[in-house]
Amino acid sequence: MSVLDQLKDCPIIPVLRKIPYEKSAGIIQALYDGGIRAVEITMDSENAEAMIREALDRFTGKLLVGAGTVLTIADCDLAMDAGAQFLVAPNFNSDVLAYSVEKNVPFIPGVFTPSEMVLADQAGAAMVKLFPASTLGPGFIKDVKGPLGHIDILTTGGITKETVRAYLDAGAVSVGAGSALVRKEFVEREDWAGLSAEVRGWLGG
Repeated sequence: MSVLDQLKDCPIIPVLRKIPYEKSAGIIQALYDGGIRAVEITMDSENAEAMIREALDRFTGKLLVGAGTVLTIADCDLAMDAGAQFLVAPNFNSDVLAYSVEKNVPFIPGVFTPSEMVLADQAGAAMVKLFPASTLGPGFIKDVKGPLGHIDILTTGGITKETVRAYLDAGAVSVGAGSALVRKEFVEREDWAGLSAEVRGWLGG
């Protein structure tokens, strides 16, 4: 099964942005124990490449590890050198997308309009990231999936445990979740059992 096919089977993709490097192993283990099978580690995090490498080593074949906030070709190179299996950006940069397609690494650019969705899809995007999703809401996804049903949508930005199901039901393939899922109190207290339970709540378990 390809990385893209595996991603489509991951309804929740935690976005790990600027998490403490020394707690990253505990966080990712807790997410995995809760049922997560793909994580996005943003490139603006301290020791991002090390976190990507270590997660891949620890969960070989069990967890997809991608890089987020990939804004430049240099970011692409750093992420790919670390082994990132997919790349995500908050914006649509055609040069960065073309480079990732050339390197055969799935790239998910950020979009906000139907025109951007089509342009990204035609340029080879693996899927598109609707960002910030909460500004548009689940209704936008339902509406746009009518004429653009062939484009897979990852939604990120402002989504909570209470609203996640609405986005998935509206047609999103996956939902990216940051601090609303990986909550500060779990990390500060190293409450990994609590984080795993939170994940199960998001997954509906």
